[in-house]
Amino acid sequence: MLTRSGLGAALTAVALAICGAWWRYEELVVAAICIGVTIALALWSARVPHRARIIRSITTPRTARGDPIRLVYRATNPSRRRSPPAVIVDCCDDAETRVDLPPIARDDRTEVTGSIATRRRGVFPVGPLTVERVDPFGLAIGQRAVPAEAVVLVHPRVHPLHGPYGAMHTVEDEAVIRKAASDPLSGFVSLREYVDGDDPRLIHWPTSARMGTLMLREHVELRRPEFTVVLDAAAAVSNARDFEEMVDVAASVAVHALRSGVDVTVRTTSRAFPGSVRPIEHETHVLDLLTPVEQTSAEHLSSLPEIFHSGIDHTTIVFVTGARGPSSTLTHTDKLSVIRIGEGAAATSGVTLAARDAAEFVQRWRP
Repeated sequence: MLTRSGLGAALTAVALAICGAWWRYEELVVAAICIGVTIALALWSARVPHRARIIRSITTPRTARGDPIRLVYRATNPSRRRSPPAVIVDCCDDAETRVDLPPIARDDRTEVTGSIATRRRGVFPVGPLTVERVDPFGLAIGQRAVPAEAVVLVHPRVHPLHGPYGAMHTVEDEAVIRKAASDPLSGFVSLREYVDGDDPRLIHWPTSARMGTLMLREHVELRRPEFTVVLDAAAAVSNARDFEEMVDVAASVAVHALRSGVDVTVRTTSRAFPGSVRPIEHETHVLDLLTPVEQTSAEHLSSLPEIFHSGIDHTTIVFVTGARGPSSTLTHTDKLSVIRIGEGAAATSGVTLAARDAAEFVQRWRP
């Protein structure tokens, strides 16, 4: 394949040949022939395959959206001659990187690094990997494909949040949620007088004998705070760019709650990616749940009442939606905090916080 210089040289040779034949200038014809021979030699030289063995390794198989994928290329020259310079071309999700590979002495090896930019979430293949060799005149390029299959996971970006805000503040302040229980294995709180209908197994006989009246051990069930982050996947509430910011905000809030010692559940309104109904234990689980989520049409959505059909008694909900959201709501608004993310998002009635993107959301998390 000709480079731009090679294509220019070919056009020049054709022009010289036509002009030389038309005007009968032998010098122009000879110059055209010389340029043609040079281009032919360049094409032959570029077709000679680059014999270096190249192994690609990905140092960041999991990376946040917006961070680069970092690559290392280890090249070995098994031939008896010094390998010529070349260019390693690699790509991922329509983004390309070009890494210069210097000449390698015989039976020697070298290592070069590169990076590919990321712009959206998902699981993407890396490659195909090709090695381009340019002839010494810079007129032609030869390419050789290198088998190198790899996959990277681009997850949402987690922005660090500091301290509680709104509903998060309420959940963090509650060290435990106390609920009266008759289970003798639950937490003991105090003693009280026996009332008809109480479980006789809970009578504390030594204290009853000392007090002269039946005394009952009172227990409560100790629960950790519960926090649910719901992502609005309705296509009508935001565009694709704002949806990526919404996912980053949902991931940031969920990870922040998890680091604060709160039981976190991550849900979405998409029926294809509903999320987890059980509390999440690790931050990577949050990222893995939100990585494949896509916007969907109304017929493939679940409303908030459908998601919480079993009740919301000990759960505080944060609903991350777009500038035109939310797509649904709850009657118990005291349990619901709505966060709007996107261009033109406004904190109207029923909206707790509004921000243009995830970076602005971090600034407004604690005003």
